Amino acid sequence: MKITEMVNDKRLNIGLPSNYIITLIVYLLALIAAELLTTYVNKIWGLSLHTIILFALLVNASMVESPDFANLLRSLMPIPIIRVVGLSIPMMQIQPLYWFPIVAIPLFAASIILMRNQGLSLKDVGMTLGGNIKLQALIAATGFFSGIIEFFILKPAPLIEQFTPALLIGAFFILLISTGLAEELLFRGILQTNVTKMFGTVFALLYTSLVFTTMHIGWIYFSDLVFVFSVAMFYGYCLIKTKSLVGVTVAHGISNSMLFLVMPFVNLAAFGIF
Repeated sequence: MKITEMVNDKRLNIGLPSNYIITLIVYLLALIAAELLTTYVNKIWGLSLHTIILFALLVNASMVESPDFANLLRSLMPIPIIRVVGLSIPMMQIQPLYWFPIVAIPLFAASIILMRNQGLSLKDVGMTLGGNIKLQALIAATGFFSGIIEFFILKPAPLIEQFTPALLIGAFFILLISTGLAEELLFRGILQTNVTKMFGTVFALLYTSLVFTTMHIGWIYFSDLVFVFSVAMFYGYCLIKTKSLVGVTVAHGISNSMLFLVMPFVNLAAFGIF
Protein backbone atom coordinates (compact mmCIF):
# COMPACT_ATOMS: atom_id res chain seq x y z
CA MET A 1 0.00 0.00 0.00
CA LYS A 2 1.30 3.48 -0.86
CA ILE A 3 2.26 5.80 1.97
CA THR A 4 -0.35 8.36 0.89
CA GLU A 5 -3.07 5.70 1.02
CA MET A 6 -1.93 4.62 4.49
CA VAL A 7 -2.14 8.23 5.64
CA ASN A 8 -5.64 8.57 4.18
CA ASP A 9 -6.82 5.37 5.87
CA LYS A 10 -5.57 6.55 9.25
CA ARG A 11 -6.93 10.08 9.15
CA LEU A 12 -9.89 9.15 11.30
CA ASN A 13 -7.51 8.39 14.14
CA ILE A 14 -5.08 11.32 14.06
CA GLY A 15 -6.95 14.37 15.18
CA LEU A 16 -9.89 15.04 12.90
CA PRO A 17 -12.76 16.41 15.04
CA SER A 18 -15.45 13.79 15.57
CA ASN A 19 -18.07 16.45 14.95
CA TYR A 20 -17.07 16.38 11.27
CA ILE A 21 -18.22 12.79 11.02
CA ILE A 22 -21.35 13.58 13.02
CA THR A 23 -22.08 16.48 10.66
CA LEU A 24 -21.84 14.20 7.61
CA ILE A 25 -24.14 11.66 9.23
CA VAL A 26 -26.67 14.39 10.09
CA TYR A 27 -26.73 15.56 6.48
CA LEU A 28 -27.16 11.98 5.28
CA LEU A 29 -30.10 11.48 7.67
CA ALA A 30 -31.58 14.81 6.55
CA LEU A 31 -31.38 13.73 2.90
CA ILE A 32 -33.06 10.43 3.77
CA ALA A 33 -35.82 12.29 5.63
CA ALA A 34 -36.33 14.65 2.70
CA GLU A 35 -36.59 11.74 0.26
CA LEU A 36 -39.04 9.89 2.53
CA LEU A 37 -41.18 13.02 2.84
CA THR A 38 -41.11 13.51 -0.92
CA THR A 39 -42.02 9.91 -1.67
CA TYR A 40 -44.51 8.99 1.05
CA VAL A 41 -45.88 12.17 2.63
CA ASN A 42 -45.91 15.42 0.66
CA LYS A 43 -43.70 16.60 -2.21
CA ILE A 44 -43.85 20.21 -1.05
CA TRP A 45 -42.57 19.22 2.39
CA GLY A 46 -39.80 17.18 0.81
CA LEU A 47 -38.88 20.06 -1.49
CA SER A 48 -38.82 22.43 1.48
CA LEU A 49 -36.49 20.16 3.44
CA HIS A 50 -34.16 19.78 0.45
CA THR A 51 -34.03 23.56 0.17
CA ILE A 52 -33.21 23.87 3.87
CA ILE A 53 -30.43 21.28 3.47
CA LEU A 54 -29.00 23.24 0.55
CA PHE A 55 -28.82 26.49 2.51
CA ALA A 56 -27.50 24.70 5.60
CA LEU A 57 -24.64 23.24 3.53
CA LEU A 58 -23.89 26.67 2.09
CA VAL A 59 -23.73 28.34 5.51
CA ASN A 60 -21.92 25.44 7.15
CA ALA A 61 -19.24 25.35 4.45
CA SER A 62 -18.53 29.04 5.01
CA MET A 63 -18.11 28.58 8.78
CA VAL A 64 -15.95 25.48 9.22
CA GLU A 65 -12.23 25.90 9.89
CA SER A 66 -11.02 23.06 7.68
CA PRO A 67 -10.78 23.98 3.97
CA ASP A 68 -10.99 20.28 3.06
CA PHE A 69 -14.20 19.82 5.03
CA ALA A 70 -15.64 23.00 3.52
CA ASN A 71 -14.94 21.55 0.06
CA LEU A 72 -16.61 18.30 1.11
CA LEU A 73 -19.75 20.13 2.24
CA ARG A 74 -19.86 22.09 -1.01
CA SER A 75 -19.60 18.79 -2.87
CA LEU A 76 -22.88 17.75 -1.23
CA MET A 77 -24.72 20.88 -2.34
CA PRO A 78 -25.65 19.69 -5.87
CA ILE A 79 -27.52 16.70 -4.37
CA PRO A 80 -30.53 18.63 -3.01
CA ILE A 81 -30.40 20.69 -6.21
CA ILE A 82 -31.02 17.46 -8.15
CA ARG A 83 -34.27 16.92 -6.31
CA VAL A 84 -35.39 20.57 -6.37
CA VAL A 85 -35.00 20.65 -10.16
CA GLY A 86 -36.39 17.14 -10.58
CA LEU A 87 -39.56 17.91 -8.65
CA SER A 88 -40.20 20.96 -10.81
CA ILE A 89 -40.00 19.13 -14.16
CA PRO A 90 -43.37 17.29 -14.08
CA MET A 91 -45.07 20.67 -13.85
CA MET A 92 -43.56 21.57 -17.26
CA GLN A 93 -45.29 18.67 -19.08
CA ILE A 94 -42.02 17.43 -20.57
CA GLN A 95 -41.54 13.85 -21.78
CA PRO A 96 -39.81 11.74 -19.09
CA LEU A 97 -36.75 11.00 -21.28
CA TYR A 98 -35.91 14.70 -21.40
CA TRP A 99 -36.12 15.07 -17.63
CA PHE A 100 -32.65 13.58 -17.40
CA PRO A 101 -30.74 16.21 -19.44
CA ILE A 102 -32.69 19.01 -17.76
CA VAL A 103 -31.53 17.76 -14.35
CA ALA A 104 -28.03 17.12 -15.70
CA ILE A 105 -27.47 20.72 -16.84
CA PRO A 106 -27.29 22.25 -13.32
CA LEU A 107 -25.47 19.10 -12.19
CA PHE A 108 -22.71 19.61 -14.76
CA ALA A 109 -22.56 23.33 -13.99
CA ALA A 110 -22.19 22.64 -10.26
CA SER A 111 -19.55 19.97 -10.88
CA ILE A 112 -17.48 22.28 -13.09
CA ILE A 113 -17.67 25.07 -10.52
CA LEU A 114 -16.65 22.68 -7.74
CA MET A 115 -13.72 21.36 -9.75
CA ARG A 116 -12.45 24.85 -10.56
CA ASN A 117 -12.88 26.18 -7.02
CA GLN A 118 -11.24 23.11 -5.48
CA GLY A 119 -8.44 22.87 -8.02
CA LEU A 120 -9.47 19.39 -9.16
CA SER A 121 -8.12 18.27 -12.52
CA LEU A 122 -9.79 15.78 -14.85
CA LYS A 123 -7.31 13.20 -13.59
CA ASP A 124 -8.22 13.96 -9.96
CA VAL A 125 -11.88 13.11 -10.64
CA GLY A 126 -11.12 9.99 -12.66
CA MET A 127 -11.64 11.35 -16.16
CA THR A 128 -8.82 9.20 -17.56
CA LEU A 129 -8.66 5.64 -18.90
CA GLY A 130 -6.59 4.48 -15.94
CA GLY A 131 -4.04 2.76 -18.16
CA ASN A 132 -6.05 -0.42 -18.80
CA ILE A 133 -8.57 -0.20 -21.62
CA LYS A 134 -9.55 -3.87 -21.43
CA LEU A 135 -10.37 -3.58 -17.73
CA GLN A 136 -12.47 -0.46 -18.34
CA ALA A 137 -14.33 -2.33 -21.09
CA LEU A 138 -15.07 -5.21 -18.72
CA ILE A 139 -16.35 -2.78 -16.10
CA ALA A 140 -18.53 -1.10 -18.72
CA ALA A 141 -19.98 -4.48 -19.77
CA THR A 142 -21.36 -5.03 -16.25
CA GLY A 143 -23.98 -2.42 -17.14
CA PHE A 144 -25.83 -4.97 -19.27
CA PHE A 145 -26.28 -7.30 -16.29
CA SER A 146 -27.12 -4.61 -13.73
CA GLY A 147 -29.70 -3.07 -16.06
CA ILE A 148 -31.43 -6.42 -16.62
CA ILE A 149 -31.46 -7.22 -12.90
CA GLU A 150 -32.86 -3.83 -11.94
CA PHE A 151 -35.55 -4.09 -14.61
CA PHE A 152 -36.98 -7.19 -12.97
CA ILE A 153 -37.07 -5.28 -9.68
CA LEU A 154 -38.73 -2.10 -10.98
CA LYS A 155 -40.28 -3.04 -14.35
CA PRO A 156 -40.60 0.59 -15.51
CA ALA A 157 -42.37 1.71 -18.69
CA PRO A 158 -40.06 2.48 -21.64
CA LEU A 159 -38.79 6.00 -22.17
CA ILE A 160 -39.14 5.71 -25.95
CA GLU A 161 -42.37 5.08 -27.85
CA GLN A 162 -40.95 2.61 -30.36
CA PHE A 163 -37.98 0.27 -30.42
CA THR A 164 -36.19 1.69 -33.45
CA PRO A 165 -32.41 2.18 -34.00
CA ALA A 166 -32.69 5.96 -34.24
CA LEU A 167 -34.71 6.36 -31.04
CA LEU A 168 -32.61 3.77 -29.20
CA ILE A 169 -29.25 5.33 -30.09
CA GLY A 170 -30.44 8.87 -29.37
CA ALA A 171 -31.93 7.90 -26.01
CA PHE A 172 -28.81 5.89 -25.12
CA PHE A 173 -26.55 8.92 -25.50
CA ILE A 174 -28.99 11.05 -23.52
CA LEU A 175 -28.86 8.58 -20.63
CA LEU A 176 -25.10 8.02 -20.96
CA ILE A 177 -24.35 11.72 -20.61
CA SER A 178 -27.21 12.74 -18.30
CA THR A 179 -26.99 9.86 -15.83
CA GLY A 180 -23.72 8.04 -16.45
CA LEU A 181 -21.36 10.98 -16.81
CA ALA A 182 -23.22 13.59 -14.77
CA GLU A 183 -23.87 11.36 -11.74
CA GLU A 184 -20.54 9.54 -11.73
CA LEU A 185 -18.62 12.81 -12.00
CA LEU A 186 -20.45 14.25 -9.00
CA PHE A 187 -20.85 11.23 -6.73
CA ARG A 188 -17.70 9.25 -7.39
CA GLY A 189 -15.39 11.79 -9.01
CA ILE A 190 -15.97 14.77 -6.72
CA LEU A 191 -17.82 13.67 -3.58
CA GLN A 192 -15.97 10.39 -3.02
CA THR A 193 -12.66 12.11 -3.74
CA ASN A 194 -13.35 14.81 -1.15
CA VAL A 195 -14.49 12.34 1.51
CA THR A 196 -11.39 10.23 0.84
CA LYS A 197 -9.11 13.22 1.44
CA MET A 198 -10.40 13.56 4.99
CA PHE A 199 -11.57 10.14 6.10
CA GLY A 200 -9.90 7.54 3.92
CA THR A 201 -11.11 5.17 1.23
CA VAL A 202 -13.31 2.86 3.30
CA PHE A 203 -15.45 5.57 4.88
CA ALA A 204 -15.60 7.44 1.56
CA LEU A 205 -16.80 4.35 -0.27
CA LEU A 206 -19.53 3.64 2.29
CA TYR A 207 -20.68 7.23 2.70
CA THR A 208 -20.82 8.05 -1.00
CA SER A 209 -22.69 4.82 -1.73
CA LEU A 210 -25.24 5.58 0.99
CA VAL A 211 -25.81 9.11 -0.33
CA PHE A 212 -26.20 7.76 -3.87
CA THR A 213 -28.66 5.11 -2.67
CA THR A 214 -30.65 7.72 -0.75
CA MET A 215 -31.45 9.49 -4.00
CA HIS A 216 -33.20 6.32 -5.22
CA ILE A 217 -35.70 6.11 -2.35
CA GLY A 218 -38.36 7.43 -4.71
CA TRP A 219 -38.41 4.09 -6.53
CA ILE A 220 -40.13 2.71 -3.38
CA TYR A 221 -38.81 -0.88 -3.52
CA PHE A 222 -36.43 -1.75 -0.67
CA SER A 223 -34.91 -4.50 -2.80
CA ASP A 224 -33.93 -1.84 -5.34
CA LEU A 225 -32.21 0.21 -2.64
CA VAL A 226 -30.14 -2.84 -1.66
CA PHE A 227 -29.29 -3.43 -5.31
CA VAL A 228 -28.40 0.22 -5.96
CA PHE A 229 -26.18 0.29 -2.86
CA SER A 230 -24.35 -2.81 -4.11
CA VAL A 231 -23.82 -1.26 -7.54
CA ALA A 232 -22.66 2.02 -5.97
CA MET A 233 -20.13 0.13 -3.85
CA PHE A 234 -18.87 -1.64 -6.95
CA TYR A 235 -18.54 1.61 -8.92
CA GLY A 236 -16.74 3.30 -6.05
CA TYR A 237 -14.39 0.35 -5.65
CA CYS A 238 -13.60 0.45 -9.37
CA LEU A 239 -12.62 4.11 -9.03
CA ILE A 240 -10.38 3.32 -6.07
CA LYS A 241 -8.61 0.51 -7.89
CA THR A 242 -8.37 1.94 -11.42
CA LYS A 243 -8.36 5.71 -10.70
CA SER A 244 -10.76 6.01 -13.63
CA LEU A 245 -14.47 6.73 -14.05
CA VAL A 246 -14.58 5.78 -17.73
CA GLY A 247 -15.71 2.18 -17.20
CA VAL A 248 -18.29 2.94 -14.52
CA THR A 249 -19.64 5.91 -16.48
CA VAL A 250 -20.31 3.72 -19.51
CA ALA A 251 -21.63 0.92 -17.26
CA HIS A 252 -24.06 3.38 -15.65
CA GLY A 253 -25.27 4.58 -19.05
CA ILE A 254 -25.68 1.02 -20.37
CA SER A 255 -27.46 -0.06 -17.19
CA ASN A 256 -30.05 2.71 -17.44
CA SER A 257 -30.45 2.04 -21.15
CA MET A 258 -31.18 -1.62 -20.50
CA LEU A 259 -33.55 -0.63 -17.70
CA PHE A 260 -35.53 2.08 -19.52
CA LEU A 261 -35.01 1.42 -23.24
CA VAL A 262 -34.35 -2.23 -24.01
CA MET A 263 -35.85 -4.51 -21.37
CA PRO A 264 -39.37 -3.03 -21.44
CA PHE A 265 -39.64 -4.06 -25.10
CA VAL A 266 -38.00 -7.45 -24.46
CA ASN A 267 -40.56 -8.00 -21.72
CA LEU A 268 -43.34 -6.94 -24.10
CA ALA A 269 -42.15 -9.36 -26.76
CA ALA A 270 -41.83 -12.21 -24.25
CA PHE A 271 -44.91 -11.70 -22.09
CA GLY A 272 -47.07 -9.18 -23.94
CA ILE A 273 -46.77 -6.54 -21.20
CA PHE A 274 -44.42 -3.70 -20.30
